Amino acid sequence: MLALLLALLLPPPTVTAAPAESVVIDGVLDEAAWAGAEPASGFVQFEPTEGVPASNATTVRVLRTPTGLVIGARMDGTQIRTPLSRRDDGGEADQFVVAIDSYDDDRTAYLFGVTAAGVQFDGIVEGNDDDDSWDAVWTSSVRVDATGWTAELSIPYSQLRFSGTSRSWGINFQRVSPATGEESFWAPITRAEASGGLVRLFGQLDGVDGLTPRPVLQVVPYTLTGASRRESETVPGTAATGFEGNLGADLKLGLGSAMILDATVNPDFGQVEADPAELNLGTFETIFQERRPFFTEGTQIFDLTVGGGRDGALLYTRRIGGASPIIAATKLTGRTPGGLSFGALAAATGDDFAPSRTYAAARVKQEFAGQSYIGAGLTAYAAQSDPADGVPSARSLAAAGDWGLRFADERWIFEGSAAGTARSEDGGDGAVGAALYTGLDRTQGYFLPGFGLRLYSDDFRLNDVGRFRQTDVAQLRGGARQLWNQGEPVGPFRRINSGGFVTQTWTLSDGASQGLSVFTFNNAEFQGFQEIGLNVRAGGLGGVNVRETRGLGPVRNLRELGVNLSYESDSRQRVRFEVGVEGGVEEGGGREVGVGGEVEWTASDRVALSLGGGVSSGDGRRAWASNESFFATDAGLFVGAIAGEPGGFADTDLVALDADPAVLAGLVPSTDPLQVSGQAFYAPVFGARDTRQVDLTARAQVIFGPGVSLQLYGQVFAARGQYRDFSLLAAEDDLRPLLAFPKRLDFSLASFTGNAVFRWEYRPGSTLFVVWSQGREDSLFEETLRQGAGPSPFETGSVRQLGDTFDAFPDDVVLVKLNYLLMR
Repeated sequence: MLALLLALLLPPPTVTAAPAESVVIDGVLDEAAWAGAEPASGFVQFEPTEGVPASNATTVRVLRTPTGLVIGARMDGTQIRTPLSRRDDGGEADQFVVAIDSYDDDRTAYLFGVTAAGVQFDGIVEGNDDDDSWDAVWTSSVRVDATGWTAELSIPYSQLRFSGTSRSWGINFQRVSPATGEESFWAPITRAEASGGLVRLFGQLDGVDGLTPRPVLQVVPYTLTGASRRESETVPGTAATGFEGNLGADLKLGLGSAMILDATVNPDFGQVEADPAELNLGTFETIFQERRPFFTEGTQIFDLTVGGGRDGALLYTRRIGGASPIIAATKLTGRTPGGLSFGALAAATGDDFAPSRTYAAARVKQEFAGQSYIGAGLTAYAAQSDPADGVPSARSLAAAGDWGLRFADERWIFEGSAAGTARSEDGGDGAVGAALYTGLDRTQGYFLPGFGLRLYSDDFRLNDVGRFRQTDVAQLRGGARQLWNQGEPVGPFRRINSGGFVTQTWTLSDGASQGLSVFTFNNAEFQGFQEIGLNVRAGGLGGVNVRETRGLGPVRNLRELGVNLSYESDSRQRVRFEVGVEGGVEEGGGREVGVGGEVEWTASDRVALSLGGGVSSGDGRRAWASNESFFATDAGLFVGAIAGEPGGFADTDLVALDADPAVLAGLVPSTDPLQVSGQAFYAPVFGARDTRQVDLTARAQVIFGPGVSLQLYGQVFAARGQYRDFSLLAAEDDLRPLLAFPKRLDFSLASFTGNAVFRWEYRPGSTLFVVWSQGREDSLFEETLRQGAGPSPFETGSVRQLGDTFDAFPDDVVLVKLNYLLMR
């Protein structure tokens, strides 16, 4: 710790790039220029023991050539691991990383890394986040010998953005040694300061004055051919085959030193891995990770979140292309020497190259000294009506501003966002809404408290281009995290981190309480690099749930308690595993329990395998089942044969309800025009829900050499559920039993998803893909009358469910895609 304190009190370390005309990138530092270059050494551990000198010496030198920087690094040591992995995956090999803050703004850096097996990875570091979707075109070479290994990296100036006026850049070097679990940096980084931003802790690279930015020009045309086989829509049970061929292109053009233009025409994302299957019985949309390269690479400028990121974002690129294929898209991103970042994105989608939906987004962000910033963003959406699909025409506009103002030596941040939306359908007046979030959080230190306020109006509509969870909300939160003993060992633990937060939510429009929730977490790392975690959550403490009934009023929350316990084995070993157990109980007796885990095995330097999965079970959880129409007539009580509002039912659509007429007492009659006699009521029906779920995911990665790999993926998933002990919600705390409810609303879902991707990067930036994928699904969400109904799908066991999935007709696709990088 003393060495670390001394390092932090001294000025940041400095290294100078020595001039050189040319260097052969062969992993051997034998040119004369290397001998004359200033060495950078004295690496300090971040893991496992913060602040002590690295166990083995690392020496780095930097050369400046007419075309780019060349970094040479010598890493001493005898436990060098060299397993191969895919590009952008460091895997379990030793790694050397250089991060370059070429704007010298203490905020953003370009990261370039290479493993001892010669595998490259790169990305962008902003704040504390790494974006590994950014891909640069650069070269490297490594050599491993009996006393260590050597890495040589050549980074063209065209892959960096810089103003050309800076006399120095920020830079840091990192070494990762999996055999010992050691991670060390040239410019020391501490946990207490890292949460305030990593790049500001970098050292300094001199000798870069006078460099001229080199605009990049890259064109990547592609050709694709493929075949598919799936069930015929006209003759079920028979196969329909199809063949396709396609052409498209991606363009990257540097417009001076400050801007990059990216464009794509007729893009293909066939090699992207499928989303995992899941059963979502909640009221919030599942948010899937963006994997498409055009929308992941270099789009961090568009990250304008609403509600601190937990509740939403102004731009959610998975919307683009979700309803119809992308015809073309373009984005313009850049940054000025004064710290102004900007971006604009536009896309058109539609079938048969006929635009039916357009998307647009724009973003600016001005950064100031001391890690502060203010920004603004705008999105727009337009859709033409599609009578065949019943889709109305729609237009929407969303605008937002965000800020992060640091003070008290950058140890605190006052952050937030304010947004407004306007949306209309079929030319109507539409709705206008607003959202506000503010937060005050400590960003540096061992004790990090934080507080926040959220105010979201009922008419706030962000989901055409962005994503948003819940409107009509007022919420307060407060919490803190603590790194115990200033990150030093505590008993058998190397490190213990604890924390928790409390959240109270109200309905903004009427002030009704939506309840209090409490969440606590504890994570600890043992001296042997194993990790253990314990999370506890208490929710439903008072208040009502306003979403569960899907628009038919609130229902009283039930108090619930959940516990999650996890364990991860020694991360240094070739066989690693993690396991988690969770359980929960709720007021009234409902309960659930689940167990899951994953095993990873680095079988050899070329083969890596993993197997993960989980099983869970829930019994007696109170849950919304459907919204039903009830009829009180002279002949008795009835319910609609299918769920729906009262106005659409005739006498032949009704089913007798064996219940006391008092079950409908006090309900407000429907005002819909009725085709039946008597009164009608529209009310939520709840049930005690039992669920069973199992999933199993396997992955295999075979590396034939740097740039040549085969990935295999498969997931089987099965879920089923039943509702019993039905009741009618008459008021938020008045559930009336429907003992003889005549419907069964059970469900089952099973699927198999698999793919194989052969990838050959036959030259930098140029790749051949061969892809096979298969999907099978068997699902049943019942709404059937009990009389005469067969066995419930809930009675089919999970193993049988999974087996039956392979009887479903498969959707098979085979694709071959070739792209070729043309670069100036």
